Amino acid sequence: MFINHVHLMPSDLREDATLESFLGAVEGLDFEGAVCFAPFSQQFGWAGRTDDHNVWLHDTIAGHDNLIGYGTLDPKRPARPQVEQIVELGFRGIKLHPPAQKFHMFDEWSREAYAAMEEHDLIADFHIGVHWHRLKEYDPLLCDEIAWHYPKLRMVFEHVGGWHYYRQVLAVITNNGQRGKHLYAGIASVLAKDQQRFWWLGPEGVSECRWQIGADFLIYGLDFPYNHAARLRNDLAQIQALDWPKADIDAMLGGNLKRLLGITTGDALNVGGDPN
Repeated sequence: MFINHVHLMPSDLREDATLESFLGAVEGLDFEGAVCFAPFSQQFGWAGRTDDHNVWLHDTIAGHDNLIGYGTLDPKRPARPQVEQIVELGFRGIKLHPPAQKFHMFDEWSREAYAAMEEHDLIADFHIGVHWHRLKEYDPLLCDEIAWHYPKLRMVFEHVGGWHYYRQVLAVITNNGQRGKHLYAGIASVLAKDQQRFWWLGPEGVSECRWQIGADFLIYGLDFPYNHAARLRNDLAQIQALDWPKADIDAMLGGNLKRLLGITTGDALNVGGDPN
């Protein structure tokens, strides 16, 4: 199992978001590796930290060859130099959360970021779905504009847009399928109806995603630390109970993510490696 969507943070931000806490959450599971996100710049600001959030992640996961780093951007600073720093750190992608980071998904700043990411073959991992900010600034249909203008940019749409928007996200993936199969549905925080009602799709909704876009374009994510060990095991129990071929379940639980990252069976995982 290769897990996407792991937010790591220093203990002074969240004691339950440390690397040690995450490794404890996956203990005893068939765990191969994970994609880990750097904290957002504003989170470091809230904690009064003056060090660089991307460098912090790089140093934190150094020596863990099965952990792949994604950086994050500060919307208050020019995008391209930050993307280039992320490349220099050996990261494979960037986590983008427009409503939490308060940027428009298709303004001049974000387009500068996408152009640089496409140039450097970085993966864009988006939060998509209601998150208490002006909806017009992160409408899921803007993802279609991104895909149209940056056709080589590989993207993962987390939560598949959630309960409110998952059909729009599937529409974007389907609409761009003939132009290149590199848009993915992030299956994260969608299987706990009572605790995650804004994102909930349930097993039936996840199966609808498979029906529409195919099992090869589903990527499971934990959304740690917002989901911990018990939630992970609950997710896995529901996924393993799906009436799907085992190959499709295995693809969602890591096979697709490894393919996206360019990792093949037997490869030594390395955050600074070349995925191509």
